[in-house]
Amino acid sequence: MYQVTTPVKEFNGQVASVWFVNGEATTDSEGAVAYFRRHGYDVTPLDAEQADDGPPGDTGTTSPDGPQATKPAGRSRTAKG
Repeated sequence: MYQVTTPVKEFNGQVASVWFVNGEATTDSEGAVAYFRRHGYDVTPLDAEQADDGPPGDTGTTSPDGPQATKPAGRSRTAKG
């Protein structure tokens, strides 16, 4: 669940299928949350699990040397003989 605050604090109405009263609402819609973040709304996770700073699935950890580069997926080449 997320707490969402509009840029216009006194807004009352619906945006992205979420109803706001005095510029505030809660939602569990990931699509709506993505929309609000893209459009400058304040979005605060209400669940500890969602309080992660990174994207879903990101553990937020890196090695002491910085992020690791990953090889793009593709075909492996094998020698024919």
